[in-house]
Amino acid sequence: MSPIDSSPTVRWEPTPRWERRYREVLDAAAMIFAEKGYLGASTRDIAERLGIRQASLYYYVPSKEAALAAICELGVKDFIENLRQILAQPIPAAEKLRAAIANHLSPLRTRPHADYIRVFLRHRHELPDGLRQTVSALARAYHGLVEQLFTEGVASGEFRSDLDPKLATLAMFGLCNSVIGARSLPRDTSIDQFIDEYARILAKGVIALNTASRTFDKDPT
Repeated sequence: MSPIDSSPTVRWEPTPRWERRYREVLDAAAMIFAEKGYLGASTRDIAERLGIRQASLYYYVPSKEAALAAICELGVKDFIENLRQILAQPIPAAEKLRAAIANHLSPLRTRPHADYIRVFLRHRHELPDGLRQTVSALARAYHGLVEQLFTEGVASGEFRSDLDPKLATLAMFGLCNSVIGARSLPRDTSIDQFIDEYARILAKGVIALNTASRTFDKDPT
């Protein structure tokens, strides 16, 4: 994402100060996109949030599209790296599942982290061709890692043998993304409570153990 010098043989290397300011620009852009929507926001809005001239913004991001692409890439790349580390740990599959849910929902605790994930979910499809495909490939990689978690849990005998990893993956994202997409959450419910409850739902279901066999052993005809 670093700018390229006009010379074909010289690459400008960003300084730590530039990198820090660049991330501040992306943080501001994520907040603006989350508040106004991608189509309703402008680079002027981002510059005003930062308290700089609009022209100065282009030193860090050449366009609104570039800012959106960087926000989406950074958000999902963090998820991917964290989930790979979770999968590599020698812990039970149920613990990996809870850690994966925590990885997905923990950014909601603070801004601008929450804005990155909301922008990714709501606006990545508004990227132009090329940038959209790049971000979509990262999203597929992330989905694949979650599916791997369920597949390995089935193979180890920790999850039920007839579990469909693809459907389980969709179920996990459906639960988690419903929290991310919600405009408001119950005031007495914390993100940790969502993580714990969703982990229990996915790992154990919602039927009480003493009634589960009676419920599912019934002949559907």
